[in-house]
Amino acid sequence: MSQVVRQESPLNTEPYSKDLASSFITPNELIFNRNHDSVISADAPSASASGWNVSISLEDDEQLQTIKLNQSSTTLEELQRKHELVEVTATLECAGNRRSELASSHQPAEGIQWGNAVIANVVWGGASLRSVLLTAGVPDPYIHHPRDKLSELEPSEAEMLTDAAEWARHLHLHLLSAQESSESDDPTRTEYFAASIPLPAAMHPNQGCLLAYQYNKQSLASKHGAPLRAVIPGHVGARWVKWLNGLRISTKENDSPPMRQDYKLLAPYKDSEQTYAEKASKDEEFRKEELRKGKRLQRLEANCSVTQPSHDGDTFDLNSNNTISIKGYAVGQDGSPASQVWVAIVPESSDDTSSEELLKSLPADVSWQQAKICHPQPQDLAHSGVASTRWSWAWSLWQADLPVPSAELRWAIVARCVTASGVEQEKISSWNLRGFCNRSWPVMRNLSVKHST
Repeated sequence: MSQVVRQESPLNTEPYSKDLASSFITPNELIFNRNHDSVISADAPSASASGWNVSISLEDDEQLQTIKLNQSSTTLEELQRKHELVEVTATLECAGNRRSELASSHQPAEGIQWGNAVIANVVWGGASLRSVLLTAGVPDPYIHHPRDKLSELEPSEAEMLTDAAEWARHLHLHLLSAQESSESDDPTRTEYFAASIPLPAAMHPNQGCLLAYQYNKQSLASKHGAPLRAVIPGHVGARWVKWLNGLRISTKENDSPPMRQDYKLLAPYKDSEQTYAEKASKDEEFRKEELRKGKRLQRLEANCSVTQPSHDGDTFDLNSNNTISIKGYAVGQDGSPASQVWVAIVPESSDDTSSEELLKSLPADVSWQQAKICHPQPQDLAHSGVASTRWSWAWSLWQADLPVPSAELRWAIVARCVTASGVEQEKISSWNLRGFCNRSWPVMRNLSVKHST
């Protein structure tokens, strides 16, 4: 089961989408690789699990003086010995997943032209981040809630702003990596990869954040962050910091090179997409100002994608009942899993019609068929890292057998999903310079049926 190599150095690969959706739990060898810099080798002395140390600190700020830490660091051995091994089945997804699909309707986005397989559904195992911070002396932002009501707290950004204690609402937890960054624009200092999440998210009882040292019941591999990485369900993969060696509470968001220069939504206000892209690539000061204003990427919204067929122009074999089988994955939002997927076959438009134009022109009476959600085995849905099984961070796999309107014509497939809480996948995502967070309804084009001989 090989992967498509998008970049050899640093290592950036994704599996073939037809392989990806063959299993509810993504095998370790099919988990994508996304790196800004070289993988930290397991043979490096600094990467030894036996000596791995995680610093725990506060930014020097008056607002943090009420937090009294009782330890300044912990070791991997202590995390394994003093904290219960908890497991969470959660979907890891790169912010650039489905980036290449934008090119059919827009100015090509910057960055690696990822397909729809920069995503993996994994059973992560490690220490609860909430537990680690509480043990270190960080007050519980949710202590004012009755213990028997914690499982009802919704792990969404909006709800956390009211559910968390006021002192914690605007604090951030920095997740620090041992991976040196080559992307620094400041030659006077050595910088490292890092990211941050809101402290209320890090300590939410239903967010399922982990300091993970296992995946799918096995020790992490170095290419996936061994010996220790962050697991931050529902957030872009860039927040799931690998080779994690530090936790720091701050009043400010993290500003490591990738966070200040990359993981932001940059989109034109008045310029055309082409003009904006040209200005951003040629005018350094313009780009810096856009980055300064740009919205930082944190949470991911509902999304689904088609993995069978895996390419535009594919030809199908008919099933015995004159249907074709469509498969794919769907992810929810804010801990609410994707519970419905709807699929439709529509006549193919002319070759020069973009996928976005096809979506805009869908007739109101398009015939949608509800796909079957493929329910996982109980052992594949780990929940010990959250307070209630009501919340799930796993994807859903789906399948639909659709009747073909005419074997003589070419047609397109469109899909969309809805979460258990009723959130609908957005129909068309707005273009942005880096092609992040494409959540548009997926469209597979120019499909046909094999003619019997």
